[in-house]
Formats: sequence, C-alpha cells, structure tokens
Amino acid sequence: MNKKYIYITFLLSLVYGFSFAQILDDSTKQIYSTKTVKYIFEDDILNNRKTFYNPDTSLTNFHLFDFNLRSGLLYQDLGNIGTAIKPLFFTPTTDIAKNLGYSTYGVYAFDVRKTTYFNTKSPYTNVNYVQSGGGTGIMHFTHSQNIKPRLNATLDVRRMSSSKQYGAPQTREERMVDSWAAMLHANYESKNEKYIVLGSYNHFNHAPLEQGGIKPLSDTSAFVSESSLGNYRDFLSKLKGASSRDWRNELHLYHQYKLTNGFQVYHILDYQKRRDLYTDVNFGSDSAARSVYYFTKPQSSKDTLSMDLRYRLLENKFGVKGIYKGFAYRLYLRQRLYNLKSDFGGDTLRLKIKPETIVGGWANYFFPDSVRRVYAEVELGTIGSIGNLKLQAEYLSPKIKAGFSLLRVPPTILDEYFYSHAYKWDTTFKNTTTVNFYASTNIRRGSFVLSPSATNSLITNFIYYDKQAQVKQESSAINILRVGLGVEYRWRKLLITNQLYYTANSAENRFPTPKIANNTTITYEFIYAKILHINAGVEIYHRSAYYGNNYMPLTRQFFLQDQQKVWGTPVADVFADLKINKVRLFLKFAHVNQGLPSNGYYVSSTYPGLRRTFFLGVNWPLFD
Repeated sequence: MNKKYIYITFLLSLVYGFSFAQILDDSTKQIYSTKTVKYIFEDDILNNRKTFYNPDTSLTNFHLFDFNLRSGLLYQDLGNIGTAIKPLFFTPTTDIAKNLGYSTYGVYAFDVRKTTYFNTKSPYTNVNYVQSGGGTGIMHFTHSQNIKPRLNATLDVRRMSSSKQYGAPQTREERMVDSWAAMLHANYESKNEKYIVLGSYNHFNHAPLEQGGIKPLSDTSAFVSESSLGNYRDFLSKLKGASSRDWRNELHLYHQYKLTNGFQVYHILDYQKRRDLYTDVNFGSDSAARSVYYFTKPQSSKDTLSMDLRYRLLENKFGVKGIYKGFAYRLYLRQRLYNLKSDFGGDTLRLKIKPETIVGGWANYFFPDSVRRVYAEVELGTIGSIGNLKLQAEYLSPKIKAGFSLLRVPPTILDEYFYSHAYKWDTTFKNTTTVNFYASTNIRRGSFVLSPSATNSLITNFIYYDKQAQVKQESSAINILRVGLGVEYRWRKLLITNQLYYTANSAENRFPTPKIANNTTITYEFIYAKILHINAGVEIYHRSAYYGNNYMPLTRQFFLQDQQKVWGTPVADVFADLKINKVRLFLKFAHVNQGLPSNGYYVSSTYPGLRRTFFLGVNWPLFD
C-alpha cells in the first residue's frame, strides 16, 4: 500500500482514539473547555466595546486553512501557498502615513492589530496542522495561560512551507517557500479595571524562491499553453537562482488609564525593524533573463542582481477617549520617525530619519436599540505629510451597512525611490485621492437569504507599474464599480451559497480585474455513529478571463501585461470537515476537476494555479 495512505490512516486512527478518550474524560472529570477560554481584541478595548469571544469550534469553513481561501480567493497570488499576493479588486489604502511599500508577503505574518489577548481559567493549548500530498505543510501552535488571575501570557508560532510545482524539482519536498512567524504577547488589567496594558513581540522570517513563472520547453513559444499544464512538473522556471527574504521584528504596546468612563488616556507604541532582501546569482550569466524578464540590456556587467534594504520605524500615538450615554469619542496624535538604507550591490540609497505627524479624531454613536450605530473618523497630516487626509463615515445595523470615505494618501517610499542594476528611479508623485461609497444589506425570504452589495471608487493620481515594471502615475480619473449578490438557500441539512461579483472598470489597462467573479459552495451536514459530525461538500470558483498582472520579485510589485490571460476556467474543490468531540479534521481534494474542461489555468501571467492536490488538516485544543 502507498506510504501516504498508510500515514493518513494511522493519523485518523490516532485522532479518533484520543478524541474518544477525551469524551470519557469529559463525562467524568473534565471541567475546562472552550467556554472557559475567552479572548478580546485591542480594537474592542480602544473603542470601549469590551467584548469577549470564545475559540471557534464549528465545522463551517474549517477546511479553508489559508488566508486566500478564507477570503474566497479574492486575492491574486502566484499559484501556491506562501507566494506574493495582492487584492483581486481595488482596495483603497486607509493609512495616510508614508509607508515602505513592500507588502506582498505581509499577510503571512501575525497582525499585531488582530492579536487575540486571552484570559484562561486553565492552561490552553491549540494545535493546527495541515499537510498536502504536494509538499505543503502548515503548523500553527498556540499556548496560553494566566500567570496570575489578571495577567496572561501567550505564545503563537506558525510554520509554513510549500514545494515547487514546476522548475524540475527532484523530490516532492523541494522547497519553494520556507516561513516562520512567532509572537509572544501578554495582557494585564488592574483589579479596579482602571488600567489595561497589552503588549506583543512579533518575529517574521519569510523566504521564498522566486521562479519568475513557468518556462516553455520550446524557445519559439512565449507561454506554456493551458492544454499542456496537466504535467507542468517537468517544465522549467524562468528564474533559476533568485530568492527573496522578508524579515521583521516588531514591538507593540497598548495601555490606557480610565479616570472616568467619559475621560480616558491611552498610548500606543510601535517599533518596527525590517530587512528585505533579493538575490539573483544568475543575472550576469543569463542574458535572456536580463533582457526579457528584467527588461535590461544584455551587456550588463554585473554578475549578481541584489537588494538589501533596512528599514526602521518608531511610532507613538497619544490620545484621550471616553464614552457617555451611547456616545464615544477619541482624539489622538501620531508621531512617526523612520529611516531607510538600501544596498543594491554597490549603489546605496539612504533616507535619514524623517519625521511625520498626524492628528485625528473619531466619534461613534449607538442608537437606543443598541444594535444600530454610526461612526465618523478624520485624520490630517501635518509636519512632513501636508495634504494627507482621511475622512470616513459609516452606518451599521443588523440589515444595512453603508459608508463613505475620502482618502488622500502619499506615495510609498518604494514608489519614489529605487536603485538597482535593473531599475533605478528617484521621483516625486502627487498624493493618490480616492472617493469611495459602499453599501450592503441582507434580505431573508423563507429558506433564502439575499445579500446585495455595491462599491464605487473614484481614483485620481493612481500609481501603478507599467509593462516594463516601471512605476507610473495616471493623471486621468479612474472609476471602478463593483456590485455583488450573495444567495444562500438552506433545506434541512443541505446548504447552497453563491457569491457573485460584477466589476465595471473605466481603466482596465491600468488596474485589470475580472468582470465576473463567482464562488459556489454546496454542503451537506450529518452525524455518523452518533459521535462523528461531518460537513461535506464542493466549492466551485470561477473568474472570467482577464489580463492579470505579472510579478517582479526585485521590487515585489505586480505590474501590467497584455499577452497572457489568466483564469477563465472553473476550479472545483471537494472537502469533508469532521468533528469528534473537540477535535476537528478535514480532508480536501483541491482542483479535483483538473483536465475538465482544461488541464490547468493561470492565476497570474506565467504563474499556473495549484494543480490537483490532496490536503489533510487537524485541529486539537487542550485545556489542561
């Protein structure tokens, strides 16, 4: 018998055995569970909405183990776990500060703003593990316990790796992405509940090989045809000696003191130290790659193309806030200091310490029914960021969500400065302005739930990267309208959901998006042998064909191309989520329809999507 199936059978048997033993323990002496474990988010404390949550133990969408899968594949990546990624649809930048601009790997790091600050009655451990037949492995380990009744410490560790799908790998385990993320965080609340402090230290080390896309076997072909993608494991990659690294250390501290409910003071400290690297050791020897991939002259004399960027940011936010009779407010000042040093194999770029100050205010009002609220926020850039503006307002109720935002955001550091042997620019751009309107609602009719939505963005001075991966700014206004319709139908244990998006884009040649994006999920839930809960089904993803961006790993930016369309074919995943007591596991067959109607598809220009792959995952919470 195949070793893979022996391993899977053994693992399932082990999980079942321990889960059954835990059932016996539950019936006799176990007193701790997810109900005795609770956590809170920093935003809830900041906004005076002190809400506690319990760990999720439901089967719904448990098999969606990856960031992009949980979004409904509404991000464009490079076809594999851990690769560079960006939103599929236009998403306005809401931070009006001057930022670095290297963000394509940031979603794989822990987000300090979404840290789960625990309060546990007993030591709490949670283990998630995912393994695939294609070499993907993801492990997420959490251990939390209260050192004292009001003091908690938690350790989060995430390990992620994925293997090459092409590039002539010798084994299934030949690594393409190697990633570690670790965060140590703690929280404390005084006995009189007047003082609260939250703190975290976050480390991220993400190291992908940059393949540059799949390379045709014949030099006369510009692209590998989709009909040949069924066995693209034997194809080569366009880049053979290129690699990147995103390395970060972050320190975050939030604390507040309550004088009265109507007047509280708070302070947020952020220190970030980053190092971003890129190396292509074949730059000097591969003249074809220089001229075709990097768009540079073949006679370049440099043997290695490299980048070593070091960035530091110190930010302090001081504010006052309070709540009184349903009305809450915040007034604050952000003081930022940052510097940058980049070495590009001889050329050096230095930005000495630059200051930036932003002032802002936020107000929220809860209506007397406590389920409807409206809020507004304004931020203004002052010294070092004149002209930066954030103005937004939103109304939320159980059935309606509607909002407006006006954002004037400066170009990133990368947009204005970049030196290397392949690309070099030192320019000044105008701030990008976006005016955004959005609304959504839910309508229930018997067994059906309809969820229509609409978003419209008017963009001025849009910054993009052209067909040769050079930064440009569009002077004309761009309008992007996206309408959506969600449909849910439930009949007994059968659930069918469908989410459809249609996009009308006045500048498809500047920000390409699929006109149609549709996700369909069909699930059936039942109980086997009285203890095994099963939720099984199929998910079908479809995007209309469009000229999806290519990717330049040197600058870590997606850029325009008009030679190879991506998607245009449905992709189906079948899955089964299972639960025995508190232990959950899933079985998933991704791209099960490979070969019908096509052997493969592209998600980015020259980057094929994930081929047919089997995944197995397990979640195991422990409470003592």
